[in-house]
Amino acid sequence: MQVTKDIVRDLLPVYLAGEASADTRAAVEAHLAEDAKLREIVEAAGSYSLPPVEVPASLEMQSLERTRRLLGRKNFWLGFALVFSSAPLLLRPLWLADLGMLIGLGGWAAFLVTCSKLNATGLEAPRRRTTRFLWAAVSWLVGLAAGYVVQQQTSWHGAVYFIPAVTFPLALWIGEKLHQISTPEELSRPTTLFGK
Repeated sequence: MQVTKDIVRDLLPVYLAGEASADTRAAVEAHLAEDAKLREIVEAAGSYSLPPVEVPASLEMQSLERTRRLLGRKNFWLGFALVFSSAPLLLRPLWLADLGMLIGLGGWAAFLVTCSKLNATGLEAPRRRTTRFLWAAVSWLVGLAAGYVVQQQTSWHGAVYFIPAVTFPLALWIGEKLHQISTPEELSRPTTLFGK
């Protein structure tokens, strides 16, 4: 097989990275000895280097503090959302229960946004069944409260059963997508010292 100019051009990234085999290096160098124009391109590419990037000394501490703030904010919004979204189960004036549910939904939105920001930190969800169970229990509670509000507003008695049945799988799906809870496959996989 004859090594053409196109083949040598395809091999240049591997050659310049220093990852080419001895035979590939020999073929490229033989072709470069004959082609002055391509040799100039390779010499120019070989002499190019990226400018040095200086990382601030405090970057690690800033990242750690940001992660701590996000975890604290996540816990705050979780408590806030739980209190206000379960308020319809405790409050009797209907308008007050509706207001509590709306405020609770705002808290859940802030909680989910904070969870989304936590994905950038690379933290993984704990591989425990209790975390998944707590997400399921909270989603059922919120669904029950929302079902109660809908039942009071519309007189649809099935809302108390239907809405928790919808919020339960929806919350688990959101938790998995935001990497806040482990999937069933991750829970059943054995933990090793050598990675996932």
